This record gives sequence, C-alpha cells and structure tokens, in this order.
Amino acid sequence: MQVFTLQDQNRLARVSPLRTELAQAIDSNQDTVLSDTEIFDYVQHDGCRGHHPNGDEEALVSEFKHSLIGRPNPVAEGYHSYESVASELAQLEQDYPNLCQRVSLGKTAEGRDIWALRISEDVQSENTGKKPGVVITGCHHAREWMSVEIPMHVAHEAVTKYGSDEASTQRLKDGEIWIIPIANPDGYAHSRTSDNMWRKNRRPVGNDAMGAPTKAVGVDLNRNYWDGTQDHFQLYRPAGDTPSSTWDDFSATSDNPRKDTYRGPQGASETETQVLMDLAIGHKNIRGVLNHHSYGNMILHPWGVTSKPSDRQDMYVDIGTKMNTAMENSFTLQSSADLYPASGDSDDVAHVNNLVPFTLEVGRSFQPDPSSIGPMCDKVGRANLVFVDEILARAKAGTLPERV
Repeated sequence: MQVFTLQDQNRLARVSPLRTELAQAIDSNQDTVLSDTEIFDYVQHDGCRGHHPNGDEEALVSEFKHSLIGRPNPVAEGYHSYESVASELAQLEQDYPNLCQRVSLGKTAEGRDIWALRISEDVQSENTGKKPGVVITGCHHAREWMSVEIPMHVAHEAVTKYGSDEASTQRLKDGEIWIIPIANPDGYAHSRTSDNMWRKNRRPVGNDAMGAPTKAVGVDLNRNYWDGTQDHFQLYRPAGDTPSSTWDDFSATSDNPRKDTYRGPQGASETETQVLMDLAIGHKNIRGVLNHHSYGNMILHPWGVTSKPSDRQDMYVDIGTKMNTAMENSFTLQSSADLYPASGDSDDVAHVNNLVPFTLEVGRSFQPDPSSIGPMCDKVGRANLVFVDEILARAKAGTLPERV
C-alpha cells in the first residue's frame, strides 16, 4: 500500500490508510506528497464533479486535511451537535407552547429522529395547516455545518420576536413555518466525530441499482429526490444515464455507491428524502421550500437538471433579487445548473410539484471558524425572512403556482 503524506502545521503528516484511495485521486503529480494546491484543486473541481467558485483556499485545505489525516475537526465544538439541536428545539417548544411544536418526521438508519419545528400562532390548533406554509431545511450534506446554524437562528428569531416585533408577529399569524435544521442526522454526527468531509447519509447501501451487493455506505440525499411520478423520472435519472454503467452518469451525479454523489439504488430510496417530500409535497398548504447548503455565497433556483430557463424564471429572479438585497447583494443569483447540472435535486422536484424552491449556498468553506456563525446567521437570516414574506404575500395575492 502506498504511503501518502501532506504538509500540516509545518510538519509532514501521514495520510490515514483509510484515505488511500482518496489520496491517490488528489495526488495529481503522483509523488505521494499531497500539496495544498493539489488538495484545493480536488475540492474545487473533483470532489463533487463540478466547479465550486468563491472558495476560501486556506480554509478549505485546512478542513480537508483533517479528513485526510483521520482527525476530527476541532472547530466542531463551536457548532451545534445533533443532540444540542434536539434539546434546543424541545426547549423552544416548552418555552413557547402556543407558537412552536417539535415534531419527529421519521427515524434514520441509525435510529436518530429527523427533528422539525412547526411554528405558527396557536400552533396546537389544526387550523394552522390551512395557512400558507414554508419549509426551511439545513444539512442535506453532512459536512456543511454552517447550514445547520442558519435554520436554528431563524427558529429562535421567529418565536422570540413574536409579540414585540410587528413583522415577526404578523408572520406567525398569517403563515406556518416548518424548520428542519438537520436533514441528515446520521451523516452530520459522523462528520463531527469520524470524517469531517463525509457528505452522504449513513445507511449501508447493501445492493446497488443493478442488484449487485456492495459494502458501500451512504447516499447523497440531494441526488436521491424523485416524487414517484413517471413523468418526473428524468429529474432523477436523465435519458441516456443507465444504472448498469458509471460511464454515462449525468454530470455531478453517480451510480457508483462509493462516490460522494451516489444517487442511491432507486429514486427516494432514503428515509430522509421520503419524509421531506411527504412534508413539502404532501402538505398542500406548503407553498415554498428554502434549503441551506455550503459553500459559494449563491442563491440558486431551478432548474438543476438542465440549463434551460424554467417557466417561472421571472418569479425566481424577482424573489431571489429581493433576498439578495437583504444580504447587501453579496450573493450571486443563478440557476442551479449554472453552477453545475445535477439530477435528483430537491429543488427540481419541488418545482414540478408547484412549490417555490430556492437553495442558499452559504459561506466560502464547509466548516468556517465559528466566529463567522453569528454574522452569517444575521445576514442569511434576513434573506430567509424575505423568502417567507414573499411566499405569504404571493399566496394571499393568489399569484403562486396552484397546488393540486
């Protein structure tokens, strides 16, 4: 077995034997020493088979080195854990029983609850399900730690400002907000303690799409979306992309169970994607979905599977521009496919079900220094509120796509 090393804090550090295959992919000049340039190039281009602009080279290289060496990233202490998220949501329910309710959407492969917080005035009443609603998610991808913090910030702001801030109060009178801070609990826990660059969930795959046995673990949840409608199947597996081969895989999506972008053995094979679709598509009062990812400081909208403009392009640009204005125009507004095309994307499936979806790619690395959490939450939190207000206003005006 080849022994790989990298420069870490002015010393040579040995790459973990568990990361040998990854090290081989990174070592472009094949000298068994992984330079910072090689690591950054891999993260920027090859890690997800797409180009990620606006990355902080120093931060990304540092984050990736922890994974290569097999060492937990110490900045995890500054981020919410799965347990602290569950505890805080329970505390909010206890402190504000008329405004929020903690709900388990389902259980993961490792037995963790997928926690949601339902927020609305008089939340115990069944009538809140008749109000127009939005879903706000974080952490589809395990390593994207900042994506947990923003939904948690929005949850706290929504309930603690009720009664003292007119806009916050009206929001909960008029609408229903569902917040899921950690869509991928098992992957998130694994990334904090075992491999900080882990992206997928943690379900053992068992068999691939052709029925062949595999010891691989995990599916990329944001390549696994399909609503079960045959007319929408090409959003999950585009024409020409066959399950029997990886040579024809569609862009940043893979049929290889060992790849970070593995789409799963079939569409919606994962509990996490199933319960999120049950919530957003199954609850007919839900009108918009806002997902948080990292990184790149981008506001993304459909399509993701094609560069063709969607039939709601004008609406997406209008709402996205208002969200960006709330963030001092510091983000780039574009379609997901303009970043890189991918299939099985949550936003595309939401779009064809007449929801209004956006993805916010926040920050310039996966796990930035915790000192940046507060400022990022303040800034992106404002965009979240603009999104909620736009959905509620357009629902009242009757200008949103009709749910059927």
